[in-house]
Amino acid sequence: MQSPHFPKKPAEKTKNPRRVRSGMKIPSTERASESWAGQRWLRLIEAGASQDAQVEGLEYAKLGQTRSLKVEPGKVNVLVQGRMPRAYRVSIELGAFDRPSWDKIIQEMAGQARYSAKLLSGELPTTIEELFAPLGLQLFPIEAEDLKVSCNCDEPREEGSSWCKHSVCAAMIVADQLAQDPWIIFSIRGIQREDLVEQLKHLRLLPGSGDGSAPVYSPHIEAIEILPQKPLSECLDHFWDPSASLEQLHLTPERPAVSHPLLRRLGQSPFEGSRFPLVGLLQTCYDVVSEQVLADEQAAGEGAGDEAGDGGEEASESFDSE
Repeated sequence: MQSPHFPKKPAEKTKNPRRVRSGMKIPSTERASESWAGQRWLRLIEAGASQDAQVEGLEYAKLGQTRSLKVEPGKVNVLVQGRMPRAYRVSIELGAFDRPSWDKIIQEMAGQARYSAKLLSGELPTTIEELFAPLGLQLFPIEAEDLKVSCNCDEPREEGSSWCKHSVCAAMIVADQLAQDPWIIFSIRGIQREDLVEQLKHLRLLPGSGDGSAPVYSPHIEAIEILPQKPLSECLDHFWDPSASLEQLHLTPERPAVSHPLLRRLGQSPFEGSRFPLVGLLQTCYDVVSEQVLADEQAAGEGAGDEAGDGGEEASESFDSE
């Protein structure tokens, strides 16, 4: 129990920042400055923080004074160790997009193959923000004022600025993280990478989505180039005759794994105001033709079996007669 005659001595600031074991650190801003996503973030720091705060904040980031960094929808929470025993709490807020906005954005992504193909392969195009502009949205903030920065330290700030060396340190770490994984900006804006990719895949499979340049279904047919070929001089007499080697091709009619693959690639009908939905009519035609082909194939197979059976019976009767 603390004696009333000897009150607890208040914590004092040390001359140098207290060392952090296994803290997050960066060697320099080189990695961030070489990345388009990192550059966008560094510009916000340079525009909002004073020169002194930038110098001290970068030094903190190099020393590894960042204890933890947590990305949440709309903000990044960071613990930065200073000269006091307790780490300072830094918050960098950036508004998250609501669900309807993300639905529109993903719809735009699915409608343009050059973006959806790269996104589905894990690549974030440098021109991705072109999809946000028509919707009046910005993936990366443009002005430093678009970021709401706060820190619970009591150090003086430059007039009109909320940046301190602790918030600069935190922002430097975020810039370095973006350089390594630009998808983090999506998490800050309110959607996880896995959710975005899953919804994008779903939309790309819907009829009428995309510009038709991405295939949905590719049937398995062995290339004719792999079949043994003879010199042309040996084939002149029977060049146009059916080749027995073509029987090696997998041409047995089967129902496709994806319904109406061609219509899915073509997309919605370009004709507006028509009396009948063209895509729906074509789907019906495809279904009727497919069912007929499969039925004919099945009937042909059964007929071949019956002929074989009849031949066997005739042979048996001939044998008995003898």
